[in-house]
Amino acid sequence: MKLQSYVAGQWREGDGAGVTLYDAVTGEVACEVSSAGLDFAAAVRHGREQGSTALRKMTFHDRAAALKAMAKHLMSKKEDFYALSAKTGATRADGWIDIEGGIGTVFSYASLVTREFPNDVVMVEGEVERLSAKGTFLGRHILSPKPGVAVHINAYNFPCWG
Repeated sequence: MKLQSYVAGQWREGDGAGVTLYDAVTGEVACEVSSAGLDFAAAVRHGREQGSTALRKMTFHDRAAALKAMAKHLMSKKEDFYALSAKTGATRADGWIDIEGGIGTVFSYASLVTREFPNDVVMVEGEVERLSAKGTFLGRHILSPKPGVAVHINAYNFPCWG
């Protein structure tokens, strides 16, 4: 089996044999993975033109609903994740914290957003601050989405916890 990456709206395999990953229990080949030949410029372009544009139109609550839907889908596939986790040598109890604990964290983030954020695309943060001696210049933070893409590097073994 060759692992695929979701790049620019499509599932793609990297070129060549890549790196072979082995089942920690049996020693058999579990899969191969490669990023060779993947068009990273296209991924960034897709992120800027498609993903970022769509996300900026979503309210905080819309984003929370998307997270919750993703978490429900992942939870429906948890047995597949346990099977993969076993290939690393993990027991079911070992895998629980990563699989169901991680997915539970996504559910928690979604819930937190619907409780603590407005159903809007911007959020006013804090009180109005006096910035001049006579109060003729005031300031207030407004949180709003920025255009563009971000690369998040997180621990591979805790992908939902960051």
